[in-house]
Amino acid sequence: MLGKPPFLYVETAVLPVLPLTIEVDGIPVEILEVKDSSLSGGDPYYLAVIRIYYKGIQSRIFTIPAKSERELINKLKIEVTKLKYLEYVYGIEELKGMIT
Repeated sequence: MLGKPPFLYVETAVLPVLPLTIEVDGIPVEILEVKDSSLSGGDPYYLAVIRIYYKGIQSRIFTIPAKSERELINKLKIEVTKLKYLEYVYGIEELKGMIT
């Protein structure tokens, strides 16, 4: 018999407890749910259900498609940058009306 019996090898997975709040460019972002939307035998594809808290304003809940954690973080950085830009152009009150 080579090596240890198979029952001693246990695969472990890292499962974060959701909802999970992370900080993206100094802005709290809440990940409410992540759904696996991969096709059978295809590349991994996920839908993340997100809410952003920007300067005391709670955004609507929306989804972001992503293939990996890195891609999700990059897309969240884009969303936060959009909020900062909209605040700069239209002001905080108009932004509040747009995202709530």
